[in-house]
Amino acid sequence: MQNELRMEKEKTNDLTPERVIQILKKKGTEVDIEEAKTILDFVKKIAHIAVNQYLRGKL
Repeated sequence: MQNELRMEKEKTNDLTPERVIQILKKKGTEVDIEEAKTILDFVKKIAHIAVNQYLRGKL
């Protein structure tokens, strides 16, 4: 039960292309949905690399 609640909370905190558009617009940068998807994909890849490097003790 607790695991399900945590997973549900994580889903609501997911970064979506629409959220990327909102965040960037606040900072004065306008992007379309395709650009937001590309940016999100890049951010996820960088985050994955950073976590792997940290876990391997290279960061």
